[in-house]
Amino acid sequence: SLVVADEHLPALLLAAEPALAAVLARSRLAPLNEVGPGTRERLATTLRAWLDRPGQVQAVAAALNVHPQTVRYRLKQLRELFGARLEDPEARFELALALRAADGVRY
Repeated sequence: SLVVADEHLPALLLAAEPALAAVLARSRLAPLNEVGPGTRERLATTLRAWLDRPGQVQAVAAALNVHPQTVRYRLKQLRELFGARLEDPEARFELALALRAADGVRY
């Protein structure tokens, strides 16, 4: 089927330089390596949902199908790992991009 490139520009941007996208993912998401694989996956999923819905604990909880308190607990863990980067707009943009790169450019 025909894909309209304009609808997939972010994915195409990441796919154009896969080695660079991988470096971005590894470097920006490195704090997640401090936790085990299961926790890492849950925190990465929560981080992406939170970056897509900043400050909306209820919306993140609904998207992840978990209790809002679970989201708050995971956000506390993420803040311990990422620190002030979660409050910096540029760093949040880089994290969102890195998460997409880590997903193999799957939207």
